[in-house]
Order: sequence, then C-alpha cells, then structure tokens
Amino acid sequence: MGRSLIKGRSNLILVCLGLFIIFITVAFIIDVRYSKLPNKLTMCGTIFGVLFHTCSEGWNGLLFSLIGACTGFIMLLVLYAIGALGAGDVKLFAAIGAIMGVMFVVQTLVYAILWAGVIGLFLLLIQRKIRTTSRKLAGWLFSILALKKFETFFELKQQKNIKFPFMYAVFPAVAVTIYYSLL
Repeated sequence: MGRSLIKGRSNLILVCLGLFIIFITVAFIIDVRYSKLPNKLTMCGTIFGVLFHTCSEGWNGLLFSLIGACTGFIMLLVLYAIGALGAGDVKLFAAIGAIMGVMFVVQTLVYAILWAGVIGLFLLLIQRKIRTTSRKLAGWLFSILALKKFETFFELKQQKNIKFPFMYAVFPAVAVTIYYSLL
C-alpha cells in the first residue's frame, strides 16, 4: 500500500513537471515572437498550479502553491519597479511559483539573473558598448552606495539600455533549475 502511494505521488510530480515544461516552452515562443507575455497565459499557469496542488495535496498543496506564487510575484515586482523587466515577467514568475513552489522559483530567478548578465555582456561586446556602459554603471553605483541617492534606481527606467526578452534568460535558467532539482 505504501509503495503505491509513493509511486502515485512521483507520477503526479512527473505530470506537473511535464506540464510545466510545456508551459515554459509556450511562454518562451510567445515572448520571443511578440515580446509580450499575455495575461491569459500567465493566469492559466497560476490557476493550473493552484488547482493542481490543491487537488493533489489539499490544503497543504494550496498553501504550497500560493506561497510560491506570492514569492515569485514579489521578487520580480522589485525588478519591475526599477524598470528591469516587464509586467508579464512578474506574472510569469508568479505562475512558476504556483506550479513549482518557492525553492524552485527562487533558484530560477538567481539563474535567470546570471543568464541575463551573460547575455547582456555578450550583447555589449557585439555592440562595442562595454566602456560607456561600464562608466554609466559605475556612476549609478557610486550615486546609490556612496551618495545614498536611492532615487537613482528610478532614474534607470528613463535610460536607454540594451533590452532583450527576459525569457532568453528564463528558459535556460529553468533548464538548469530542473537539472539540479533532479540530482
């Protein structure tokens, strides 16, 4: 009896993971094609996560999913406030948290930021803008850290920066997170 319960649980986890991979792949394709993540997609992902975990684990599943969604949403809201990301990315991370939970969404964000840094550096190298961008960055950091001018964060929004769909960084970050979650 106990083994069938464990096997049933692992089958549910695989179903959730498989549907999550499909969700992320669809989000990647849409974001790359249209540079926008539609609310229908992100809301469906969040609702799926909440319903899936609630149906499979009851109140504990509901709590797992809601805490994951709130964590993903709040973490990305900070980056949205300074203009680093769009609102669709914020809602996407709420969906990731709802489907995969707190630890997964936190790890994915860390990896996504690292991937975004690598992609941004690559784009700066290609466009030969490393020197000017480094000077701007040093000035912003000096203003924020030494002069304690925190309004500089909000001035970053008005700057003309190199932009690319965050899904370019999120997609490999999800792959790395899944890989290390399975080890």
